[in-house]
Amino acid sequence: DENDGDTIWNTAVVISNSGAVMGKSRKNHIPRVGDFNESTYYMEAEDGHPVFDTQFGKIAINICYGRHHPLNWLGYAINGAEIIFNPSATVGALSEPMWGIEGRNAAIANSVYTGNINRVGTEHFENEFTSANGKPAHKDFGHFYGSSYVASPDGSRTEGLCRNMDGILISEVDLNLCRQVRDGWCFRMTGRFDMYRDLLARATGKGFEAQIVKEN
Repeated sequence: DENDGDTIWNTAVVISNSGAVMGKSRKNHIPRVGDFNESTYYMEAEDGHPVFDTQFGKIAINICYGRHHPLNWLGYAINGAEIIFNPSATVGALSEPMWGIEGRNAAIANSVYTGNINRVGTEHFENEFTSANGKPAHKDFGHFYGSSYVASPDGSRTEGLCRNMDGILISEVDLNLCRQVRDGWCFRMTGRFDMYRDLLARATGKGFEAQIVKEN
């Protein structure tokens, strides 16, 4: 971003079906995990949780590592998202056991659809590098396991795409289900956002003491 000190952001650009650039969504959470220590070149976003009102529904982009943070999904949902996409480039050794759970849980908790997208294959580099974990140097991150799927607010999901080959997943979604599930379960109405707000305000301030009750 030349208008912001040449800062580098991990960014998704949203283009409508008319070809117009609607805007951009930046990655809110930057990983510091093994080979994926993106803090050496990317900065955390500072523009919140934008939602884009398209002809096909209100969509948001929760980029990659952001899926590990439940409040990040919540931010997009509070801003009105009906479909939250999660484009990812992640390898099996890091997160595959979580993959089929996190996007599905987010769809349920926020009464939205989630589009969980991961790349496939292995990317090799000319020069080897270490992960600062005492293990031998290597020339790849590992296998990107694909397995893309769509989850719905009622907890159902599509089958996943292949772990080893590119593919296209076409899924018809009924956005009315977002409202029907929200009205049925009342997660939004019964959420204690004021209580969470107060807790987070205390937890992010100086001198925070956790609310722990010990046996006398």
